[in-house]
Amino acid sequence: MRPAGIALWLVAAVTLHAPRANAQTSGPRSRVEIGAGLLWAGSLPLGARPATETTSPGGTSVLFNSSSQLSGAAGLSGRIGVRVTRSLVVEGDASYLKPQVRVSLSGDAESAPPITAIESVEQYTFGAKALWYLARGRSPSRLAPFAMAGGGYLRQLHEQATLVETGRFFQIGGGVSAMLATRPHFHTKGAGLRFDVSALIRSQGVAFDDGAKTSPAAGVSAFVRF
Repeated sequence: MRPAGIALWLVAAVTLHAPRANAQTSGPRSRVEIGAGLLWAGSLPLGARPATETTSPGGTSVLFNSSSQLSGAAGLSGRIGVRVTRSLVVEGDASYLKPQVRVSLSGDAESAPPITAIESVEQYTFGAKALWYLARGRSPSRLAPFAMAGGGYLRQLHEQATLVETGRFFQIGGGVSAMLATRPHFHTKGAGLRFDVSALIRSQGVAFDDGAKTSPAAGVSAFVRF
């Protein structure tokens, strides 16, 4: 099953198994939430193609084969969210990762050994997403499951910022917020941890084509609510 299918299955499963809404629903009771933490994005295949030359009869001959991949990487993320309704939260977020582009060359016509060229890329994302906190029963709980979806702007800088690539990303998944402290302190209304998994769909940017490519993503962050 592809990562996008896994994320959709996760959201559907959590939604179908959540108790019906009643007088008490899950979700943040505060107005604003600020969070920061770690983000991991899985690897992406960027494509494979042969290098050819035109022969004297007018045909083509393969010189070597090439394949490339954007490696998985962990980085930093930050966000600020505003509660629109008891269940709906709208967030703006940003992240920074430093994956590697790996280009492998093989099948050389002159029997040269295979080689892999590696280049680091600085990747920035700026986006927005909506979180829907799922209903829970009357029993109090510090755990609040949610479904989420969003997207935004992707910017990638090659080594030494010699080339800039831009694109878009979309995200769909779900997770859970866990309240660890609920006593007001320094004008806050609580603090806790959040865990999420998603399908991360990226288009354009560092790639041989403009097609969308999907990889898994996961995050863990600490948050404070006001």
